[in-house]
Amino acid sequence: MTMSTASFSIRRFWTSTRAALVVVTVLAAGLIVVMSSSSDAVAGERVKFVNATGETLWVGSGESADGSRRISGMPVLRPGESKSIVIPDGGQPGHWRGRFFARQRCSGEPGSTFKCLVGDCGPHLDHCVRGAEPVSLAEFNFDQNNPAAPWYNVSYVDALSTTITIEAPGAPNPALAGSCVRTDCSGGQLLAACPEAHAVRDPRRGDRINCVNPNRDAESAYTAALRPFGPRAYLWSTHDKVPGNQTVFNCPGCADFTVTFRNGGAAAAPPAARRDTPDSSSSEFALRGYVNKCIDVPGGVSADGAQLQLWRCNGTPAQRFKRGPNGSMVVLGKCMDVAWAKRDNGTKVQLAHCSGGPAQIWVAERGMLRNPHSGKCVDVRDWNAADGAPLQIWECNPGQGNQTWRAVGR
Repeated sequence: MTMSTASFSIRRFWTSTRAALVVVTVLAAGLIVVMSSSSDAVAGERVKFVNATGETLWVGSGESADGSRRISGMPVLRPGESKSIVIPDGGQPGHWRGRFFARQRCSGEPGSTFKCLVGDCGPHLDHCVRGAEPVSLAEFNFDQNNPAAPWYNVSYVDALSTTITIEAPGAPNPALAGSCVRTDCSGGQLLAACPEAHAVRDPRRGDRINCVNPNRDAESAYTAALRPFGPRAYLWSTHDKVPGNQTVFNCPGCADFTVTFRNGGAAAAPPAARRDTPDSSSSEFALRGYVNKCIDVPGGVSADGAQLQLWRCNGTPAQRFKRGPNGSMVVLGKCMDVAWAKRDNGTKVQLAHCSGGPAQIWVAERGMLRNPHSGKCVDVRDWNAADGAPLQIWECNPGQGNQTWRAVGR
Protein backbone atom coordinates (compact mmCIF):
# COMPACT_ATOMS: atom_id res chain seq x y z
CA MET A 1 0.00 0.00 0.00
CA THR A 2 1.41 3.42 -0.92
CA MET A 3 0.82 5.86 1.86
CA SER A 4 0.05 9.55 1.40
CA THR A 5 -0.51 12.08 4.11
CA ALA A 6 -3.70 13.22 2.41
CA SER A 7 -5.34 9.89 3.20
CA PHE A 8 -4.70 10.05 6.92
CA SER A 9 -6.93 11.60 9.57
CA ILE A 10 -5.12 13.19 12.48
CA ARG A 11 -5.67 11.24 15.71
CA ARG A 12 -3.58 13.02 18.32
CA PHE A 13 -1.08 15.85 18.33
CA TRP A 14 1.90 16.57 20.46
CA THR A 15 4.73 18.90 19.53
CA SER A 16 8.34 19.30 20.40
CA THR A 17 10.04 22.51 21.48
CA ARG A 18 11.61 24.33 18.63
CA ALA A 19 15.37 24.35 18.64
CA ALA A 20 16.97 27.77 18.79
CA LEU A 21 20.07 26.70 16.94
CA VAL A 22 20.88 24.35 14.12
CA VAL A 23 22.25 21.14 15.60
CA VAL A 24 24.26 18.78 13.48
CA THR A 25 24.34 15.24 14.78
CA VAL A 26 26.47 12.47 13.34
CA LEU A 27 24.55 9.25 13.88
CA ALA A 28 26.03 5.82 14.41
CA ALA A 29 24.99 4.77 10.92
CA GLY A 30 27.21 7.45 9.46
CA LEU A 31 24.35 9.71 8.37
CA ILE A 32 24.46 13.44 9.02
CA VAL A 33 21.13 14.81 10.16
CA VAL A 34 20.41 18.53 10.34
CA MET A 35 17.74 19.68 12.79
CA SER A 36 16.63 23.22 12.11
CA SER A 37 14.45 25.75 13.87
CA SER A 38 12.36 25.94 10.69
CA SER A 39 10.42 22.78 11.57
CA ASP A 40 9.17 20.86 14.57
CA ALA A 41 9.95 17.58 12.79
CA VAL A 42 12.97 15.52 13.77
CA ALA A 43 15.05 13.98 10.99
CA GLY A 44 16.84 10.69 11.38
CA GLU A 45 14.16 8.87 13.35
CA ARG A 46 15.06 5.44 14.68
CA VAL A 47 13.13 2.22 14.17
CA LYS A 48 13.97 -0.77 16.35
CA PHE A 49 13.03 -4.24 15.10
CA VAL A 50 12.31 -6.99 17.61
CA ASN A 51 12.15 -10.68 16.72
CA ALA A 52 9.55 -12.26 19.00
CA THR A 53 9.20 -15.36 16.83
CA GLY A 54 10.97 -18.66 17.29
CA GLU A 55 13.01 -18.47 14.09
CA THR A 56 15.56 -16.24 12.36
CA LEU A 57 14.17 -13.25 10.45
CA TRP A 58 15.77 -11.23 7.66
CA VAL A 59 14.21 -7.76 7.88
CA GLY A 60 13.36 -6.24 4.51
CA SER A 61 12.33 -2.76 3.44
CA GLY A 62 10.76 -1.03 0.48
CA GLU A 63 10.53 2.66 -0.26
CA SER A 64 7.82 4.58 -2.12
CA ALA A 65 8.66 5.92 -5.57
CA ASP A 66 8.54 9.56 -4.45
CA GLY A 67 12.20 10.29 -3.86
CA SER A 68 12.39 8.24 -0.66
CA ARG A 69 15.87 6.75 -0.37
CA ARG A 70 16.60 3.03 -0.30
CA ILE A 71 17.68 1.68 3.08
CA SER A 72 20.57 -0.77 3.21
CA GLY A 73 22.08 -2.49 6.21
CA MET A 74 18.81 -4.13 7.20
CA PRO A 75 19.36 -6.52 10.12
CA VAL A 76 19.19 -10.28 10.44
CA LEU A 77 17.56 -11.17 13.76
CA ARG A 78 17.85 -14.42 15.64
CA PRO A 79 14.99 -15.29 18.01
CA GLY A 80 14.81 -12.71 20.80
CA GLU A 81 17.22 -10.26 19.16
CA SER A 82 16.55 -6.60 18.39
CA LYS A 83 18.42 -4.06 16.24
CA SER A 84 17.77 -0.50 15.09
CA ILE A 85 18.11 1.49 11.88
CA VAL A 86 18.02 5.23 11.14
CA ILE A 87 15.46 6.64 8.71
CA PRO A 88 17.15 8.58 5.83
CA ASP A 89 14.77 11.55 5.72
CA GLY A 90 17.23 14.39 6.33
CA GLY A 91 17.92 16.81 3.49
CA GLN A 92 15.94 16.57 0.29
CA PRO A 93 13.20 15.54 -0.33
CA GLY A 94 12.64 15.78 3.42
CA HIS A 95 10.60 12.62 3.77
CA TRP A 96 10.78 8.84 3.77
CA ARG A 97 7.73 6.73 3.02
CA GLY A 98 7.84 2.99 2.84
CA ARG A 99 7.38 -0.34 4.54
CA PHE A 100 9.23 -2.96 6.57
CA PHE A 101 8.60 -6.71 6.68
CA ALA A 102 10.07 -9.97 7.87
CA ARG A 103 11.62 -12.38 5.39
CA GLN A 104 11.42 -15.95 6.62
CA ARG A 105 13.10 -19.29 5.96
CA CYS A 106 15.83 -17.94 3.74
CA SER A 107 18.73 -19.89 2.30
CA GLY A 108 21.33 -19.72 -0.45
CA GLU A 109 24.44 -17.72 -1.25
CA PRO A 110 24.08 -13.97 -0.52
CA GLY A 111 24.17 -11.92 -3.71
CA SER A 112 23.54 -14.99 -5.85
CA THR A 113 21.13 -17.78 -4.93
CA PHE A 114 19.77 -16.29 -1.69
CA LYS A 115 15.97 -16.75 -1.57
CA CYS A 116 13.25 -16.66 1.07
CA LEU A 117 10.05 -18.67 1.33
CA VAL A 118 8.25 -15.61 2.75
CA GLY A 119 8.82 -12.00 1.67
CA ASP A 120 11.48 -12.72 -0.95
CA CYS A 121 12.74 -9.43 -2.42
CA GLY A 122 16.03 -10.30 -4.09
CA PRO A 123 19.34 -12.09 -3.45
CA HIS A 124 20.82 -9.78 -0.78
CA LEU A 125 20.88 -10.21 2.99
CA ASP A 126 20.73 -6.53 3.95
CA HIS A 127 18.63 -4.81 1.28
CA CYS A 128 15.91 -5.39 -1.29
CA VAL A 129 16.20 -4.87 -5.03
CA ARG A 130 12.51 -5.35 -5.82
CA GLY A 131 9.17 -5.37 -4.08
CA ALA A 132 8.52 -8.26 -1.74
CA GLU A 133 6.12 -11.06 -2.46
CA PRO A 134 2.89 -10.72 -0.42
CA VAL A 135 3.70 -10.39 3.27
CA SER A 136 2.69 -8.55 6.47
CA LEU A 137 3.84 -4.90 6.40
CA ALA A 138 4.75 -2.17 8.89
CA GLU A 139 4.17 1.06 6.94
CA PHE A 140 5.57 4.50 7.80
CA ASN A 141 5.36 8.08 6.55
CA PHE A 142 8.15 10.27 7.94
CA ASP A 143 7.71 13.81 6.58
CA GLN A 144 9.73 16.85 7.68
CA ASN A 145 7.15 19.14 6.04
CA ASN A 146 4.12 17.73 7.86
CA PRO A 147 3.78 18.71 11.53
CA ALA A 148 1.44 15.76 12.15
CA ALA A 149 4.01 13.19 11.01
CA PRO A 150 5.20 10.51 11.50
CA TRP A 151 2.25 8.34 10.48
CA TYR A 152 2.31 4.57 10.76
CA ASN A 153 0.11 1.51 10.34
CA VAL A 154 0.20 -2.29 10.07
CA SER A 155 -1.06 -3.75 6.80
CA TYR A 156 -2.32 -7.27 6.13
CA VAL A 157 -3.85 -6.09 2.85
CA ASP A 158 -1.69 -8.31 0.65
CA ALA A 159 -1.03 -11.13 3.09
CA LEU A 160 -0.61 -12.15 6.71
CA SER A 161 2.69 -13.84 7.58
CA THR A 162 4.01 -12.61 10.92
CA THR A 163 1.79 -10.67 13.31
CA ILE A 164 3.22 -7.13 13.60
CA THR A 165 2.85 -4.46 16.27
CA ILE A 166 4.20 -0.89 16.15
CA GLU A 167 4.65 1.27 19.20
CA ALA A 168 6.05 4.74 19.80
CA PRO A 169 7.61 4.81 23.29
CA GLY A 170 6.44 7.87 25.17
CA ALA A 171 3.61 8.68 22.77
CA PRO A 172 0.32 9.86 24.33
CA ASN A 173 -1.72 7.18 22.54
CA PRO A 174 -1.06 3.84 24.30
CA ALA A 175 -2.75 1.66 21.66
CA LEU A 176 -0.40 -0.57 19.69
CA ALA A 177 -0.81 -0.46 15.93
CA GLY A 178 -1.50 -3.99 14.75
CA SER A 179 -2.55 -5.38 18.13
CA CYS A 180 -5.93 -7.07 18.44
CA VAL A 181 -8.80 -5.42 20.30
CA ARG A 182 -10.95 -8.43 21.14
CA THR A 183 -8.34 -11.10 21.88
CA ASP A 184 -4.58 -11.56 22.11
CA CYS A 185 -3.44 -12.46 18.60
CA SER A 186 0.32 -12.47 19.22
CA GLY A 187 0.73 -16.23 19.30
CA GLY A 188 -0.33 -17.13 15.78
CA GLN A 189 -4.11 -17.07 16.07
CA LEU A 190 -4.54 -14.90 12.97
CA LEU A 191 -2.60 -17.22 10.69
CA ALA A 192 -4.34 -20.22 12.21
CA ALA A 193 -7.68 -18.60 11.30
CA CYS A 194 -6.69 -18.22 7.64
CA PRO A 195 -9.04 -20.07 5.25
CA GLU A 196 -7.32 -23.17 3.90
CA ALA A 197 -7.81 -21.98 0.32
CA HIS A 198 -5.60 -18.95 1.01
CA ALA A 199 -2.99 -20.58 3.27
CA VAL A 200 0.58 -21.15 2.07
CA ARG A 201 2.61 -23.93 3.69
CA ASP A 202 6.28 -24.66 3.94
CA PRO A 203 6.78 -27.41 1.33
CA ARG A 204 9.17 -29.29 3.64
CA ARG A 205 7.75 -28.75 7.12
CA GLY A 206 4.09 -28.59 6.16
CA ASP A 207 3.23 -25.72 8.54
CA ARG A 208 1.49 -22.52 7.54
CA ILE A 209 3.87 -19.69 6.72
CA ASN A 210 1.60 -17.18 4.97
CA CYS A 211 -2.01 -16.33 4.18
CA VAL A 212 -2.55 -14.50 0.88
CA ASN A 213 -5.47 -12.12 0.37
CA PRO A 214 -7.28 -13.04 -2.88
CA ASN A 215 -8.78 -9.54 -3.25
CA ARG A 216 -6.95 -6.64 -1.64
CA ASP A 217 -9.66 -4.10 -2.54
CA ALA A 218 -12.76 -5.71 -1.03
CA GLU A 219 -14.03 -7.81 1.84
CA SER A 220 -13.63 -11.55 1.32
CA ALA A 221 -13.35 -14.87 3.14
CA TYR A 222 -9.83 -13.72 4.09
CA THR A 223 -11.06 -10.54 5.78
CA ALA A 224 -14.03 -12.33 7.33
CA ALA A 225 -11.68 -14.80 9.03
CA LEU A 226 -9.36 -12.13 10.46
CA ARG A 227 -11.75 -9.29 11.23
CA PRO A 228 -13.35 -10.88 14.36
CA PHE A 229 -10.02 -10.46 16.18
CA GLY A 230 -10.33 -6.69 15.80
CA PRO A 231 -6.77 -6.10 14.61
CA ARG A 232 -5.70 -2.46 14.54
CA ALA A 233 -4.51 -3.00 10.98
CA TYR A 234 -5.61 -2.81 7.38
CA LEU A 235 -7.22 -6.03 6.11
CA TRP A 236 -8.21 -4.57 2.73
CA SER A 237 -7.25 -1.34 0.98
CA THR A 238 -10.26 0.74 2.11
CA HIS A 239 -10.55 -0.74 5.60
CA ASP A 240 -9.82 2.68 7.10
CA LYS A 241 -13.21 3.92 5.84
CA VAL A 242 -15.15 1.48 8.03
CA PRO A 243 -16.74 3.46 10.91
CA GLY A 244 -15.08 2.77 14.24
CA ASN A 245 -12.13 0.95 12.73
CA GLN A 246 -8.69 2.09 13.86
CA THR A 247 -5.95 1.43 11.35
CA VAL A 248 -3.76 4.53 11.08
CA PHE A 249 -1.79 6.20 13.87
CA ASN A 250 0.37 9.29 14.10
CA CYS A 251 2.83 10.61 16.65
CA PRO A 252 3.92 14.19 15.85
CA GLY A 253 7.57 14.74 16.58
CA CYS A 254 8.25 11.17 17.68
CA ALA A 255 11.77 9.99 16.94
CA ASP A 256 11.70 6.37 18.14
CA PHE A 257 9.52 3.45 17.07
CA THR A 258 9.54 -0.26 17.84
CA VAL A 259 8.35 -2.81 15.29
CA THR A 260 7.84 -6.27 16.78
CA PHE A 261 7.41 -9.37 14.64
CA ARG A 262 5.48 -12.08 16.46
CA ASN A 263 4.73 -15.71 15.71
CA GLY A 264 2.68 -16.10 12.58
CA GLY A 265 1.43 -19.57 13.40
CA ALA A 266 2.15 -23.04 14.68
CA ALA A 267 2.54 -26.32 12.86
CA ALA A 268 -0.66 -27.67 11.42
CA ALA A 269 -1.75 -30.84 9.70
CA PRO A 270 -1.01 -30.94 5.98
CA PRO A 271 -3.93 -29.85 3.81
CA ALA A 272 -6.29 -32.39 2.36
CA ALA A 273 -5.80 -33.24 -1.28
CA ARG A 274 -7.42 -30.64 -3.52
CA ARG A 275 -10.34 -31.83 -5.59
CA ASP A 276 -9.92 -29.24 -8.30
CA THR A 277 -6.44 -30.20 -9.53
CA PRO A 278 -5.82 -31.54 -13.04
CA ASP A 279 -4.45 -34.72 -11.51
CA SER A 280 -4.54 -35.46 -7.78
CA SER A 281 -2.10 -38.36 -8.04
CA SER A 282 1.69 -38.23 -8.16
CA SER A 283 1.79 -39.32 -11.81
CA GLU A 284 3.04 -37.04 -14.55
CA PHE A 285 0.75 -35.36 -17.06
CA ALA A 286 0.86 -32.92 -19.93
CA LEU A 287 -1.16 -29.69 -19.99
CA ARG A 288 -2.86 -29.71 -23.38
CA GLY A 289 -4.88 -26.75 -24.54
CA TYR A 290 -5.01 -24.09 -27.23
CA VAL A 291 -4.95 -25.53 -30.79
CA ASN A 292 -4.32 -28.92 -29.17
CA LYS A 293 -0.79 -27.94 -28.14
CA CYS A 294 0.93 -28.27 -24.76
CA ILE A 295 2.61 -26.08 -22.16
CA ASP A 296 6.34 -26.52 -22.69
CA VAL A 297 9.73 -25.48 -21.24
CA PRO A 298 11.78 -23.87 -24.06
CA GLY A 299 14.54 -26.18 -25.22
CA GLY A 300 13.90 -28.50 -22.29
CA VAL A 301 16.34 -26.37 -20.24
CA SER A 302 15.52 -26.08 -16.53
CA ALA A 303 16.49 -22.44 -15.93
CA ASP A 304 15.05 -19.86 -13.54
CA GLY A 305 13.18 -17.18 -15.46
CA ALA A 306 12.55 -19.23 -18.62
CA GLN A 307 9.17 -18.15 -19.99
CA LEU A 308 6.89 -21.12 -20.61
CA GLN A 309 5.54 -21.51 -24.11
CA LEU A 310 3.04 -23.28 -26.32
CA TRP A 311 4.46 -26.20 -28.34
CA ARG A 312 3.20 -29.22 -30.19
CA CYS A 313 2.68 -32.07 -27.73
CA ASN A 314 5.61 -34.49 -27.88
CA GLY A 315 5.77 -36.31 -24.53
CA THR A 316 9.25 -35.01 -23.66
CA PRO A 317 10.30 -34.18 -20.06
CA ALA A 318 9.81 -30.48 -20.90
CA GLN A 319 6.06 -31.16 -20.98
CA ARG A 320 5.74 -33.62 -18.08
CA PHE A 321 4.18 -31.87 -15.10
CA LYS A 322 3.27 -33.19 -11.69
CA ARG A 323 1.62 -31.70 -8.66
CA GLY A 324 3.95 -30.37 -5.96
CA PRO A 325 3.33 -29.00 -2.45
CA ASN A 326 0.94 -26.09 -1.93
CA GLY A 327 -0.79 -26.57 -5.28
CA SER A 328 2.38 -26.00 -7.29
CA MET A 329 3.01 -27.40 -10.79
CA VAL A 330 6.46 -28.97 -11.16
CA VAL A 331 8.35 -29.65 -14.38
CA LEU A 332 12.07 -30.41 -14.79
CA GLY A 333 12.49 -29.97 -11.04
CA LYS A 334 11.23 -26.37 -11.00
CA CYS A 335 7.84 -24.72 -10.56
CA MET A 336 5.47 -22.85 -12.83
CA ASP A 337 5.60 -19.30 -11.49
CA VAL A 338 4.13 -15.82 -12.06
CA ALA A 339 7.16 -13.57 -12.53
CA TRP A 340 7.91 -11.46 -9.42
CA ALA A 341 4.51 -12.46 -7.98
CA LYS A 342 2.93 -9.65 -10.00
CA ARG A 343 -0.79 -9.27 -10.57
CA ASP A 344 -0.66 -7.36 -13.86
CA ASN A 345 -2.17 -8.61 -17.11
CA GLY A 346 0.66 -9.69 -19.40
CA THR A 347 3.05 -10.82 -16.65
CA LYS A 348 5.01 -13.78 -17.92
CA VAL A 349 4.46 -17.33 -16.70
CA GLN A 350 7.91 -18.73 -16.10
CA LEU A 351 9.97 -21.51 -14.58
CA ALA A 352 11.45 -20.79 -11.14
CA HIS A 353 13.03 -22.43 -8.11
CA CYS A 354 10.20 -23.92 -6.04
CA SER A 355 9.67 -21.61 -3.05
CA GLY A 356 6.17 -22.48 -1.85
CA GLY A 357 5.18 -18.85 -2.44
CA PRO A 358 1.83 -17.54 -3.72
CA ALA A 359 3.18 -16.97 -7.23
CA GLN A 360 3.43 -20.76 -7.60
CA ILE A 361 -0.05 -21.82 -6.51
CA TRP A 362 -2.33 -22.99 -9.33
CA VAL A 363 -5.96 -24.04 -9.12
CA ALA A 364 -7.77 -25.87 -11.94
CA GLU A 365 -11.06 -24.08 -12.31
CA ARG A 366 -13.65 -24.39 -15.09
CA GLY A 367 -11.02 -25.64 -17.50
CA MET A 368 -8.55 -22.86 -16.65
CA LEU A 369 -5.39 -22.67 -14.54
CA ARG A 370 -5.84 -19.79 -12.08
CA ASN A 371 -3.26 -18.26 -9.74
CA PRO A 372 -5.25 -17.19 -6.63
CA HIS A 373 -2.75 -14.50 -5.65
CA SER A 374 -3.17 -12.56 -8.90
CA GLY A 375 -6.68 -13.82 -9.57
CA LYS A 376 -5.62 -14.35 -13.19
CA CYS A 377 -5.23 -17.36 -15.49
CA VAL A 378 -2.60 -18.91 -17.75
CA ASP A 379 -3.10 -17.38 -21.20
CA VAL A 380 -1.46 -17.74 -24.64
CA ARG A 381 -0.35 -14.25 -25.59
CA ASP A 382 -2.23 -12.64 -28.49
CA TRP A 383 -3.98 -15.92 -29.42
CA ASN A 384 -0.73 -16.96 -31.09
CA ALA A 385 -1.09 -20.55 -32.34
CA ALA A 386 2.53 -20.97 -33.43
CA ASP A 387 5.08 -23.15 -31.65
CA GLY A 388 6.95 -20.95 -29.18
CA ALA A 389 4.02 -18.65 -28.38
CA PRO A 390 4.73 -17.20 -24.90
CA LEU A 391 2.48 -17.76 -21.90
CA GLN A 392 1.30 -15.00 -19.58
CA ILE A 393 -1.40 -14.32 -17.00
CA TRP A 394 -4.58 -12.50 -17.98
CA GLU A 395 -8.08 -11.86 -16.70
CA CYS A 396 -9.83 -15.23 -16.54
CA ASN A 397 -12.41 -15.84 -19.27
CA PRO A 398 -14.11 -19.25 -18.91
CA GLY A 399 -14.42 -21.08 -22.21
CA GLN A 400 -11.87 -18.90 -23.98
CA GLY A 401 -9.67 -21.15 -26.12
CA ASN A 402 -6.31 -19.62 -25.28
CA GLN A 403 -6.99 -20.12 -21.55
CA THR A 404 -8.41 -23.64 -21.63
CA TRP A 405 -6.19 -26.52 -20.43
CA ARG A 406 -6.68 -30.15 -19.53
CA ALA A 407 -4.38 -32.72 -17.97
CA VAL A 408 -3.64 -35.73 -20.16
CA GLY A 409 -1.61 -38.81 -19.27
CA ARG A 410 1.71 -39.59 -20.91
